[in-house]
Amino acid sequence: MKLSWEAHGPIALIIASGEFALEASADLRRIVGERFEQGARSIVLDVANVTVMDSGALECLLWLNEETARLGGALRLVAPQHALREALRLTRLADRFDCADSVELAARSMR
Repeated sequence: MKLSWEAHGPIALIIASGEFALEASADLRRIVGERFEQGARSIVLDVANVTVMDSGALECLLWLNEETARLGGALRLVAPQHALREALRLTRLADRFDCADSVELAARSMR
């Protein structure tokens, strides 16, 4: 999976693309940890171009949701594709995640 990021004060935008599998979870956790160390408390995770997710990726999303809440922030998933929405629904995790149709809407919902 390819990851890039932008810092916007207390909100970090992380853009993910490709296959989000267990191996990529470690990279995402590292990047998020660095953003937290630099003052971010909330994460906007753009997953519009994520093509595949496995159980390790779902576990990573749960961790990310818990960490942002622990820090007094929030997590927003941006434009999850059908496969991710279906995985969240099948695992009964859909209610744990807030989603937005665009990065702008996700960031606006956090202000």
